[in-house]
Amino acid sequence: MSEVDVVVIGSGAAGLAAALAAAHGGASVLVLEASSRWGGSTAVSGGQVWVPANPWMAAAGFDDSPEEALTYCETAAPGRDSELVRRFLQAAPLMARFLEDRTPLRFSAVPAYPETFVELPGGKPARHIETGPVAVGDLGDAGELLWPAPLFEPVLTNQEIFEHRLFAGGPPPLDLIARRKALGVVTLGAGLVVGLLHGCHAAGVDLIRDRRVTELSCEESGRVVGVRTAEDRTVIARRGVVLASGGFEHDTRLRSRLLSGPLTHPVTPPIQHGDGIRLAGAVGAALEYTAEYWSWPACQVPGRVWPDAEATPQPQLVLPERSLPHTLWVNSAGRRFVNESSHNCALVFADLDPNTHRPRNLPAWTIGDAQFRAKYPVAGIPAGAPAPDWLIRADTVAELAERIDVDPIALQHTVTRFNTMAAAGRDDDFHRGQTRYEHAFGDATAPNPNLGPVTEPPFFALPVHPGAVGTKGGARIDRDARVLDWHDRPIPGLYAAGNSAAAVFGPGTFAGGLTIASALTWGWIAGNHLTSA
Repeated sequence: MSEVDVVVIGSGAAGLAAALAAAHGGASVLVLEASSRWGGSTAVSGGQVWVPANPWMAAAGFDDSPEEALTYCETAAPGRDSELVRRFLQAAPLMARFLEDRTPLRFSAVPAYPETFVELPGGKPARHIETGPVAVGDLGDAGELLWPAPLFEPVLTNQEIFEHRLFAGGPPPLDLIARRKALGVVTLGAGLVVGLLHGCHAAGVDLIRDRRVTELSCEESGRVVGVRTAEDRTVIARRGVVLASGGFEHDTRLRSRLLSGPLTHPVTPPIQHGDGIRLAGAVGAALEYTAEYWSWPACQVPGRVWPDAEATPQPQLVLPERSLPHTLWVNSAGRRFVNESSHNCALVFADLDPNTHRPRNLPAWTIGDAQFRAKYPVAGIPAGAPAPDWLIRADTVAELAERIDVDPIALQHTVTRFNTMAAAGRDDDFHRGQTRYEHAFGDATAPNPNLGPVTEPPFFALPVHPGAVGTKGGARIDRDARVLDWHDRPIPGLYAAGNSAAAVFGPGTFAGGLTIASALTWGWIAGNHLTSA
C-alpha cells in the first residue's frame, strides 16, 4: 500500500493538466496510466485548444471578449448548463497561461483555423491556440512514448499544415520537416503531451504506466480515499482522485447499451474502454449525456493497425474526401444526404429509417473521379500515386454503382445533379462550400474551395464509416470539477475531467479543439480545487 495526496487516473490532456495543477498547489501526485504509452487520445490529436479571449489571439490582432464567447456558445450549443459554460470561459485563458508558465509549451494563435460557425452571433475567425515544437529530450523515443498519429507526423504545426495546403495535396516542406526531425521535436497533440510530461516531471509528479485502476476505495461516509489497481494494489489518496481515463468508444458493450447512434470506427487509440464511467457509476455518480459522442466520419485502410497486442484496426478521419472538390457522398440508395464538408456531418449517420429502424444513410460512400485523384490525397494515398487494389474503381458511374451495390440509375441521377450545381459553384441541396470553416479545409485555388464536378473516369468509391474522437457521456460535474451524485451533491474526494466527465458542450461541436480545451480546463480546475479546498 502506498499513499499520496492526489491520484490521477489517465495521462491525456485532462489527467496531466490536473496533475500539474495539483503539484504546483503543493500536493504529492501520482498519475496512473492503464496502457504502455502516454497521452491517450490527446497524443494523436491535432492539439488545437479552443480558448476564447486569449492573449495570443489578441497579439495576432483578433479582438474577442468573454461576452461574445458566451453568446457564441449559447447560440451554437443551446440547452447546456450555463453555469458550467461560464466557468469554462472564465477558466480557459487562465489555464493556458498557467501551462505556458509551468511547462515548455509555447502557445500561438492559429489564424488559419476558424470556428465551425463563424457566421453565428459571437463567432470568431480565430480562437484556437497551439503549441510550437517541443523537444522530446530525455523522455525517450517518441515512437514508443506516445500512440502514433494517423494523419500527419507531428513535426509541423496546424498553422503550417494550413499554410502549406497539406489537406489539399500541397507539397510538404521537406527541409523544415527534416530539420524538426533532426532536432527531436514534436508538435500537434504529441507536442502538447510531451510539454505536459516535462512540466509534470519538473513538478515532482510520479507517473506510472501499465497500471489500470479497477476500483475506487471509499469510506463508509462515501468519501473516495484511494484506488485499487488490476494488480490488487491499493493507493491511498489523502485529498482525492481525478478520473481522466477517457471515454468508452472502444468498449462494444457500452457502445451498444448507451449510444444513440452507430459508432463502428473510433479513431482514438484502443484504450478507451469506459474505466471512468464504470468507476464513477460504482460509487453513485450521476451520469449524463451518455448517448452522445464526438462524431466524425472515418475510413479504414486495410492492414492499417494500432501497435497494440491485438493489432486493432486503425481508422483515420475523412478530411480531403469530404471537403475538397470532385467528391460527393451517397448512401445505399444512391442519394446525397448531407453537406459533406460540414463539421458535424457525421451526426447524420444516427438518422433512422422509420420503416426499418436501421440507419438510413449507412452504408455510405465517397464518390470521386480522376480529377480528385490527380490533385488530392485519398485515405492517405498521395495525389497522383497509383490507386491501391482495395480502392473500388470503375470507368463509368453505372459500373461503379454495381460494384458498391447501389442502384445505377439513382447514382447517375445524383451525380448528374451534383455536377450541374458544382459547375455553377452553388450547392442548392445541402449548401456545401458556403462557410468560412469549410473553405479553410478546401482548395483555395479552385473556383469553389469545396465543390467540383465528378466527371472524369476512372471513378472511385471509398467507404465512409461512423467514427468518433471520443464519447461524451460521463460523470456529471460541478463548477469545481467535483463529481456529483444523483441528488447533485458532490461525492467527496472525487473529480472528473476530459471524456470521463459529461461533456459541457453538445450534442455536436462548434469548434475544433473543443475536446482538448475542455480536457485541459477541467483538469486544471480539478487540480486547483484539490489543493485549495
